[in-house]
Amino acid sequence: MNPKVSILVPVYNVSPFIERCAASLFNQTLEDIEYIFVNDATPDDSIEKLQKVIDNYPERKDSIKIIHHSSNLGLAESRNSALESSSGSYIAVVDSDDFIEPDMMEVLYNKAMFEKADIVVCDIIIEFQTRSRIAVDYISGNKEENFKNVIKHDLISSSLCNKLVKRNLYLQEDCRVPENLNYCEDWHVTTRIFYFATNIVKVDQPFYHYVQSNTNAITKTINRMHFENVLRFWKLLDAFLLEHNLYDKYKPIMALPKTQSKVHLLIDTHSSQLRKEFAGMFLEEEKQCIYQFTKGERLMLYLVRYRLFFFAQLFHKYLVLKYALKRKLSM
Repeated sequence: MNPKVSILVPVYNVSPFIERCAASLFNQTLEDIEYIFVNDATPDDSIEKLQKVIDNYPERKDSIKIIHHSSNLGLAESRNSALESSSGSYIAVVDSDDFIEPDMMEVLYNKAMFEKADIVVCDIIIEFQTRSRIAVDYISGNKEENFKNVIKHDLISSSLCNKLVKRNLYLQEDCRVPENLNYCEDWHVTTRIFYFATNIVKVDQPFYHYVQSNTNAITKTINRMHFENVLRFWKLLDAFLLEHNLYDKYKPIMALPKTQSKVHLLIDTHSSQLRKEFAGMFLEEEKQCIYQFTKGERLMLYLVRYRLFFFAQLFHKYLVLKYALKRKLSM
């Protein structure tokens, strides 16, 4: 008999976090769980630390698989490797620097059984260095509204980590993570599973702890891959909507999230060259919704649109210094 739930966990360079993550998985009150970890050629001691935690849970050992990649293939391929090795009726995805509440799987699985649900959603606890806050997902009883909200990326999180999903949804070709899509990969899959799902329900409790180890994207490295993956994500979604005769219906609501995905990268990247190369990305959509952004976001969009890249770089440096000062004062 197949396990009730398979938990998929890609592992790469998470030495400070993997022990807490693994312990939270093995401490689940639901007994019938399959655990699949994917060692994506991690260069640190994450797998050694994982093995030590496994040794502390002998009752779980027979339910644990570790898949080893010979080279680093990225998050998308790690998720696909884990999925192919899974056999649970429902699939949960957990990032290896995060952790979950002990009863998350039991509550979500019982809800799925009671409601005959394809997807069960819970709320997320976002963990910053000195504080935390709860991010609440809104799930409507209307399938079309849920699909629209996932595309808009506002009322529903694009993350897969707070969603228990029926395995047969993930197995549909459209719902797989495309090769080398390592940014916006969750958003890609979530739009598809929300389209194909018949019954999506919500548990109004926060179970998933999303750890913001670096607290703000502006301190992280935004490179060419991020810009190219955003372009690819929207190209794939446009094609998906066209295939299902839905493009004209949803085109008006896509201008804002397309431009949001652009402006966030323009603000966060350290590279003036990338701003030059991708200045024309979603320009038509940007003009449609420019006044829906904050003053700072509008400023960056205007500077890049009119190719004032020197001033765009100065503005980026100002934001970095402002964030660094804010962090220092909060310590």
